[in-house]
Amino acid sequence: MSSITSKQTAEEKELQSVAKTVTAYEFSELEKLARAQQEVEHGLSKWEAIKTYPKAFFWICAGIFIAILVGYESQAGGIVLSIPRFREDFGNAYQGGYVLPADWQSAITGGATGALVVGSFFGSFTTDKWGRKWVIMFALLLSIPSVILEFVATTIEVFFAGKFINAFCLGILLTVVTAYIAEISPLALRGVAIASINLALCVGPFLCYIITYKTQNKVGRMAYRSMMIPQFIIAGISIVWCLFLPESPYYLLTKDKTEKTLKSLNKIYKGSDLVEAQYALMKVTIQEAQLANGEGSSLQELFYKRNFKRTLAGVCSFLIQPLSGVAFISGYSTYYYQLAGFTDDRSFQLSCGAQGLSIFGTITSWFTLDFFGRRSLMIIGTTCMAVLNLLVACLGLNINNIPAVTASCAFMAMYNFFYNASIGPGAYVVSGEVPTNNLRSKTIATGSFLNNGIQCMWSFVLPYMFNPDQANMGSKVLFIFGGLSALYLLVFFFYLPETAGRSFEEIDEMFNDKIPIRKFKGHKCRVQIEAAQVFNEVKGEINHIERV
Repeated sequence: MSSITSKQTAEEKELQSVAKTVTAYEFSELEKLARAQQEVEHGLSKWEAIKTYPKAFFWICAGIFIAILVGYESQAGGIVLSIPRFREDFGNAYQGGYVLPADWQSAITGGATGALVVGSFFGSFTTDKWGRKWVIMFALLLSIPSVILEFVATTIEVFFAGKFINAFCLGILLTVVTAYIAEISPLALRGVAIASINLALCVGPFLCYIITYKTQNKVGRMAYRSMMIPQFIIAGISIVWCLFLPESPYYLLTKDKTEKTLKSLNKIYKGSDLVEAQYALMKVTIQEAQLANGEGSSLQELFYKRNFKRTLAGVCSFLIQPLSGVAFISGYSTYYYQLAGFTDDRSFQLSCGAQGLSIFGTITSWFTLDFFGRRSLMIIGTTCMAVLNLLVACLGLNINNIPAVTASCAFMAMYNFFYNASIGPGAYVVSGEVPTNNLRSKTIATGSFLNNGIQCMWSFVLPYMFNPDQANMGSKVLFIFGGLSALYLLVFFFYLPETAGRSFEEIDEMFNDKIPIRKFKGHKCRVQIEAAQVFNEVKGEINHIERV
């Protein structure tokens, strides 16, 4: 016990010493230290960054684990409607079976999406006031009673109330966790770390499918209540982790809390020298951004001329998701499997396989995001979405042609892979990198708002377009998504910058200097040149001392 106390005392003294050092620095000295650290960050590979920053990697994984809760509940809301016992308990008798009234079906899917949107905006405003950690904790704590409501519900009204509150919590988590991971990630890991948010959103549904497959035939209410139990487990583990989660040092620095910033950095990075270097890097980035863009963090700031291009890039990266047909592919793939002659069990297994492809696609993005770059990958991914939509649309025109419909099922499965290898994770990476520090959470919230708003619109409109007793468009619906994806290529060509391998400071500089969007990739920043010069000077001094 005494050894632990003495170790804590030693760490406190070391941090106090670092605090005195960094507060005594002139800005030019901080700038020199920041430039040297930035050059080091540029030279690290992903694996080297994990070895150099093991604690940062651990906290990134903790954030990703929390995001699994969002993916799980998002899928559970739709799957629960397909469980016969749920329809029996909450629906009405109809032609020898049970059916849930259409208005409640719409409320459970559309209402939850609306709550997610509200939660996203609530999270973006409160996180600037209370900090990332405590807003995440608030959402996790509130999610527990909301899941309890869903679990114990014996009326559809109570079930909907639990679902609505839970979706509100998930909206908060999705926005704040994404911003948090972007802010604590070292440069070499930032793209992979933010892209892994999408992995969590794929793992959640995959778990949901497996659990439902194993429990849907249980006797009694546990047929659907069983799928809610993992939410308690994930939320409980996340709450325990959140107790120890370091606050975002970027947030603390914007509040001028130097000592708390250093304590947070000490939890994320190892060693006083590294803490000092990371402090300098963040301090200089924030100060230069404030000088160029002001200190405002209001929603209106997003649309001011100096920030509008950044807002457009961040938001547009989210908009391609609902416009590329993901709502149709995810919602109607089972119908196509049945048309191809697959049994219900086989269709369900194919759905699990599609989720497996989604996970594999996201893992692939860890490498392609840096290899191709953000801009190129989003353009390639959108092209693939356009082609796959058109292929599925054409092959599904004649539902009596079983081989053609079977081929369309294969292309639907391929869609899951290509979507999650490109525009799925790409949206979170771009929106996490492009905005200024003050506007990051609000940019993510705005993109999420428009994304979910359009998804909500499709959830109401698609049945009328697709169903045989309505417009009966069938696979022709995908011609619309194919066309929208093709048009969106122009949006990305003119408005999406390349930010792969760029520090936040470099991104700020290029936007402030009004570098054309298409020239971001090859542009050599002043910050880069200065960083290389400072690093060489420091290296030369060290070599000189060693020779002496």
